[in-house]
Amino acid sequence: MDTYFAPAQRTEKRKFRNQIADISENIIMNTLLKTAAGLLVVLNEDRQIVALNHAFLEGLGIKDVQDALGLRLGESLSCIHAFEEPAGCGTTEYCVSCGAAIAMMAAIQDNQTNEQICALVSDRDGIVSDICLKVKAEPIQIDNNRWIIFYAQDITQQQFWINLDHVFFHDINNTLTALYGNVQLFEMADPDNENIKPIRQGVERLINEVAIQRNFSQHKDATYVPKRTTVSLGDIKMELGVIINGHKASLKKKIIEDWPEQEVILETDALLLSRILGNMVINALEATQKGGSIRISVTATQKEISWSVWNKIDIPDPIQKRIFQRHFSSKPGDSRGLGTYSMKLFGEAYLKGKISFHSTVDQGTVFTFTLPFHPM
Repeated sequence: MDTYFAPAQRTEKRKFRNQIADISENIIMNTLLKTAAGLLVVLNEDRQIVALNHAFLEGLGIKDVQDALGLRLGESLSCIHAFEEPAGCGTTEYCVSCGAAIAMMAAIQDNQTNEQICALVSDRDGIVSDICLKVKAEPIQIDNNRWIIFYAQDITQQQFWINLDHVFFHDINNTLTALYGNVQLFEMADPDNENIKPIRQGVERLINEVAIQRNFSQHKDATYVPKRTTVSLGDIKMELGVIINGHKASLKKKIIEDWPEQEVILETDALLLSRILGNMVINALEATQKGGSIRISVTATQKEISWSVWNKIDIPDPIQKRIFQRHFSSKPGDSRGLGTYSMKLFGEAYLKGKISFHSTVDQGTVFTFTLPFHPM
């Protein structure tokens, strides 16, 4: 057997030299190679490299383009399986499931553009690396020649963090499930022990927090359903206190609160609501200098409840335009741009309320969360 997947033959040397000349003289191809962002390779119908852009050369650590011409992709990337068969890349048992090989063959045999994820192990000069590429193979006919334009985007780090995310949530859920089971056993064994109740409530809160965080992390495929329960405004105030009391942003700052005197009962996801309000308050505290104050105002009507959080610092107009945009932040440092985004996501997509803000130099900044309400 010459091959387990793609054809084994390579282009005859004289013909291959002519192909390189054709590519080098083609204005369209030269422009594409110079202007395309990311990694780009031009392949012939035998999957050999006839041209590649500077970004690909840099990624390979190759100084002379001649060292890459004629190779197949896996060979240029030092794939550990590329030379396991005499005919090289594309012909081994591992190539059957290789995303790059599958995309190439779809373009060559079916004349179709094809996108895949290619995971490979590279061994370059004794340094072994796991590489993950998002690849796209696109057939193109120019004059009498047929080429495969092959794009590659290195998503190794991105995939690493996604996988780590999945592992974390899987393992932490297993731990919490076991912990919650043990708490329930303690409750059954000693139902009159009041010390167990706050432990159970704490574990339940943590389970819900993890569920929300998983949803936030992967919200494009979100399946989180708000856990609506009957709570009072007093309960919400207490939950909010748990979040902000002792927070470093509150040190040497005053929080003025104005809550309705009458008891108001509502049905909502208290944990989501407290997180939204917590972000509103912490953002206001972070914008306030030591010795300053913020104000929390709560109003309830027959139709809605509104929580407003004020601080005296205004938000510049250019920043106002992007205040709810994910990853955008006016604050320095990593892991920013999630607070206001999460407020919008949880408050509107899940609790069906409305998040808004108003900011001027004279009046400062007010963030408001308004929740539709039917008195109970």
